[in-house]
Amino acid sequence: MERTGLWARWVAAVAAVIGLAASAALFAPYVVKRGFCAEGGGCDAVAHSAYSTLFGVPRPILGVLAFTALITFVIWRGGVLRRFGPLVGLPFLVEGVHLFAIQALILHRFCPFCVVIDFASVIAGIALIAEWKAVPPEHDRPWLMPRFAAPTAMLAFVAPLLLAAAKPAPAPSSSVTPIERRDGKLVLREFVDLECPYCRMTHVALKKALASRPDVVVERRHVPLPRHPNAMPAAIAACCAEEQGAEDRFVDAVMTSETEPDETYCRKVAGDLGLDLAKFDACRTSERPKKRIDTDVALYKSANVPGLPTLELGGERHIGALDDQTAVSWLAKHH
Repeated sequence: MERTGLWARWVAAVAAVIGLAASAALFAPYVVKRGFCAEGGGCDAVAHSAYSTLFGVPRPILGVLAFTALITFVIWRGGVLRRFGPLVGLPFLVEGVHLFAIQALILHRFCPFCVVIDFASVIAGIALIAEWKAVPPEHDRPWLMPRFAAPTAMLAFVAPLLLAAAKPAPAPSSSVTPIERRDGKLVLREFVDLECPYCRMTHVALKKALASRPDVVVERRHVPLPRHPNAMPAAIAACCAEEQGAEDRFVDAVMTSETEPDETYCRKVAGDLGLDLAKFDACRTSERPKKRIDTDVALYKSANVPGLPTLELGGERHIGALDDQTAVSWLAKHH
């Protein structure tokens, strides 16, 4: 029985280390701005879904914290800890099944790293419950090779970040036909999806950077992606806000909020901005915003834009998200 319990702990430890490594791989873009998920793939679909965060916190961050805590629990000595095995293991087991079911039954897309995390959670949960059942609570629980386990866990976290950082940076810019100046100002064309988290990140960075660039005006092109259920309603609402001269304020409110931009929330934002809601509602049911969005999407397709967010300024195209520092340096190249 003792040997069975020890093997169960080793299985839980290995599963936790694997889960930590996979979580770190998904966490990499938050740290080194590069990752392993290809645009349009299963990882990208899950990352852009409403299930990518929990209470506003990205799940990769929660995964890193959870598996780190799990590794600590597994290697720590003390028979008393074993009694808590089901309390620790059952949440991992349930959450692993839950997240895998979301991919299979709701999203119909699979993120390979997420699947690894889900199975690691299930296996670790079962192993902890097995240890609890196999070993009597009064028996001692020795350390599980902490001098080996701790460095292994650290390597599992650091290695994916280093590998992501070592990846060649995708060419963020390419040449495009310069947009003519308007009233002497540079025109920054922005292809955007109001539900895209990377578009939101870029919006915040650009807002800060543009505060010191009054010589730049933004031309927004709405490209609501089909995989984002709230993107089209948000784009329609933004176009209707534009009819009342408030598109920029509306987009800023939506993009800086953690709330999903569904129709109800968009109407609330319009009300908070003091828009005429009767006109706003009438616009949303008309064909006017859809015609503008169709024009924007047609430009997006004809310009062979590879993904979102994409920015064009001064004959140069930037593909992908911008952080604060990159936004300032990219704008600084254009005068």
